[in-house]
Amino acid sequence: MILTVLGANGPYPSAGGACSGYLLSSDSGETKLLLDCGSGVLARLAELCPVSDLSAVVLSHLHYDHMSDILPMQYQLDFEREAPLKVFCPATPARQRSLLGGRLDLYPMRDAAVGKMKLEFLPVNHPVETYAVRISCDGTTMVYTGDTNLCPALSLFADGAALLLADAGLSEADWTDEKPHLNPRLCAELAKEARVGALVLTHLSPRYDAEALLDEARPVFPDVRLAEAGLRLRV
Repeated sequence: MILTVLGANGPYPSAGGACSGYLLSSDSGETKLLLDCGSGVLARLAELCPVSDLSAVVLSHLHYDHMSDILPMQYQLDFEREAPLKVFCPATPARQRSLLGGRLDLYPMRDAAVGKMKLEFLPVNHPVETYAVRISCDGTTMVYTGDTNLCPALSLFADGAALLLADAGLSEADWTDEKPHLNPRLCAELAKEARVGALVLTHLSPRYDAEALLDEARPVFPDVRLAEAGLRLRV
């Protein structure tokens, strides 16, 4: 699989940046999955992949920094795609869910196959209904935590994955166990416990110095890097 980062900020974009959005493609290119579609993602997706080529979209949760650009995408689908677009998304919050319609074919967050990809979902620890996603394809696996604080089941869910894309939304100094996000050190501890191959920190707040966040994770898990728009990795 190939992972391309379209946006990696949260809960709002940096100057010239974009919020959460990640394009996963099978090696053959036959299956293309969009993970989250936050503000700024749709324009960057257009540089790589027409919406007519998407196999499905997964919205980890319905906070706007993870789903806002699927709203204008609904207009685009009217002009650029004949078949409805399959979208896996939570049932709540009801207000945000009610905004999804038109040519979107909504599916619950249950294990499924999309083309060559196998999708598995795990509820995680966030103020609204939110899921981590495990994607297996081409003999390899990646796990995206979505937005979460500590969640004991995540280490088993991510066990042995080649790549872990993890929510580092808070610095270690700002983190508490009541906050809605992990910090880089906790992401690194999760990666180490789950025996993953590599760690990518995402949901990076523009309030922080990104390199300082990286420094918090490195002593625990050296094979770590920052997500940034345009980053392309083979999983």
